[in-house]
Amino acid sequence: MTERTQHDDAAPGSPEPKKVHTFDLIDEVPGASDGEAGPDGSESAADGAGTENDLAEEPAPRGPGRAAVALAGARTAVGRTARRGGAAVRRRLPTTRRGRVLLVGGTAAVVVLAVVAGVLVNAQLRERALIAAPGGVRSLAEKPSEQWSIDLDDPIMATLVEMPGVLAIAGDEKVRGVDPASGEVLWTVDVGENLNCGPTTHLGIGGPGALDPVDPLVCVSSSGDDKQEVTAIDPDGAATTRELDPDALVAPAAGGGLLSFELTGGEQEQRPVVVDKVGAPHLPKGFVGPDLVVRQEDAATGAERWSETVAFSDPRAENCVTYSDDDPAPDNEPEPALDVAGSLGWELTGDIVEVQGCGVSAAFLLDGTRLDDPKDPADPPADGVDTASFASLPDGGWVGPGATPSDAGVPNDVAHLPEGGTVTLDGQVLVPWATDGRDPGLLLTRAGTGTDAVSTDKDDAGAQLWTDPRLGATVVLVRVSGTAVVVDEEGAVRAIDLGTGADRWTLDPEVFSLADMAWAAESLIFGAFTDGDTLLLPVTADPDGESSGLRLLAIDVRDGSMRWDIKQDTPYTQLVSVDGYLAQITQQGVVGLG
Repeated sequence: MTERTQHDDAAPGSPEPKKVHTFDLIDEVPGASDGEAGPDGSESAADGAGTENDLAEEPAPRGPGRAAVALAGARTAVGRTARRGGAAVRRRLPTTRRGRVLLVGGTAAVVVLAVVAGVLVNAQLRERALIAAPGGVRSLAEKPSEQWSIDLDDPIMATLVEMPGVLAIAGDEKVRGVDPASGEVLWTVDVGENLNCGPTTHLGIGGPGALDPVDPLVCVSSSGDDKQEVTAIDPDGAATTRELDPDALVAPAAGGGLLSFELTGGEQEQRPVVVDKVGAPHLPKGFVGPDLVVRQEDAATGAERWSETVAFSDPRAENCVTYSDDDPAPDNEPEPALDVAGSLGWELTGDIVEVQGCGVSAAFLLDGTRLDDPKDPADPPADGVDTASFASLPDGGWVGPGATPSDAGVPNDVAHLPEGGTVTLDGQVLVPWATDGRDPGLLLTRAGTGTDAVSTDKDDAGAQLWTDPRLGATVVLVRVSGTAVVVDEEGAVRAIDLGTGADRWTLDPEVFSLADMAWAAESLIFGAFTDGDTLLLPVTADPDGESSGLRLLAIDVRDGSMRWDIKQDTPYTQLVSVDGYLAQITQQGVVGLG
């Protein structure tokens, strides 16, 4: 077993985490000079000859995906070419001194060409992985400027969705397919009013953005004449539209799916509820609510893909009521009402849908796999745990709450790995908001007041790699090539070595005004983007909310220095990366940044 990056005891501010386990070296610090081409195609600065470490292989991915297969094939071909070239020369070995000199030079040239070809293939595969990763951008080295713009009548109500190689702009009762590099409108589809297209990340809220490009795009529209339609749009603009029940509760899903949520049976009438002296609502004695049918169908054809009934059980009053304020008087208190339909809600996070309502709660993968135990009312989320307790992992698999509670009373997470294994953790997983597309073979978890790194490698899955009881990480903004940038519970932004947990640099909480909001970073930082060397964060310009505005801050992942800062008058609007290009909604429309 080889040793990963060793902890540097001399590093400033080093937490000296407890070393529990050693593991394979992550190949480089982001942006460190290694003579290879960077994500934007440029060559990293390096003086002098390279070393063996410069050409070190990356840790092998746990599953032989397309990129790994292509790289292995390319390297095999390069090696085979070198061997054949050498063999052909050796069969004609010269006997003269001059001939032997020429032989040495020719063989060296073959070897150099083989190494260069392997490096170029490796760099190209890294760039593809970066662009395909959540938040991947081709280059953030220089301050971006507006490259193109498209005006919209109502930009604030518009939505940006990534499709394969296409930016979909849903707004003004149509969807435009746009080339993200040039801004050229490739196609337009009329879809109707009150658009809900997706799936998309949550607008105005930061967090993991692990969404694959949507293919096809599903849009639901509704009008005031009790008409509801769904339209499925392919990346080339071909579209299919069909009518839906105007009262159907539906949501777009990945893979051209349409989720529907239907309450059946039980009592569904809205009525007042009794409130005790402390203001807590109480359900009527013997109340039995409806079951919930969760169904996914093909958005274009209506063909059912799967369905499951979530049985009504053990309702909690707070999950069965809504509050209305018909009297706008300042001293008026909103009145609670038993509202089964109005209290029903759902959330899509990556490949997972969670639904919760009055006496019903469940979680599913989009292929229909039930994630909670329907026979065990104590199994989250059936016990009333809030939504978003499950999450997709950027390197494959998913994570959800286990049966073992932590010291804080929150269930410890269980990671379900893409190869089928499970790892029970001693805390909650910190899912990175953005990555460079490479799997480091570990998960960071918040364990009590500290942070752990746990292996996901098939040979030692679940092994604790290191632990730092003084690193109270609350979110992981980005994970790139051996470094994770986190927000700690005091509001500082810190870069840590994934191999050891050692500090690399720290930004004061005042940089983002997070001191009192460390546990609500998602409400101040609206996403994360990276080119592998730089971290781009869209943040609120005024955390106190006294004025609107947005800042785009670019931080060098290597040393924490500020590369550039853009101040915008527009309030937060959606910023997305499509095929490695940035696009943003403004007060006038949509602009491409580059």
